[in-house]
Amino acid sequence: MKRTLITGAAVVATAGLIAGGAIAGSTPQTMPAKDPTVSNQPSIQRAVPGKRLGGNASSYFYLSNGGGKVSITKLVTKGYDGSQTVTITPPSGSRIVQGFATISGGQLGAMVIRSTSSTASAYRINLAYPGEQGTPGQLTFRIQLGDR
Repeated sequence: MKRTLITGAAVVATAGLIAGGAIAGSTPQTMPAKDPTVSNQPSIQRAVPGKRLGGNASSYFYLSNGGGKVSITKLVTKGYDGSQTVTITPPSGSRIVQGFATISGGQLGAMVIRSTSSTASAYRINLAYPGEQGTPGQLTFRIQLGDR
């Protein structure tokens, strides 16, 4: 019969991990009740019209007062794969703090967000169309604005 030797240091280390986990797990985490704002500027969420994607270059304003612009590059094809860039700029007097993009609906893999990048003056979404087959989904972006 083999016996396992347990040292005092191992017992103390194990007890410390258990106690630390109990303390860390007992602190409640709360989420804000509403969208966070920076300098009283709201976050803006808009869907890019599907007819504007996957074709020629276009641009439009996403605010009803003519502020903020969405620019879409022409679809570039290499082999069977396509790519396109969507650039969102803030309204005058504002800056982009952060952004988020998602695709919903459509067929899996028909349109993929390859990468995103954010600066104070623009939020860029790089899209890929692998094999250019299937029905692409709906691209939705959300940007959080702050005062310049």
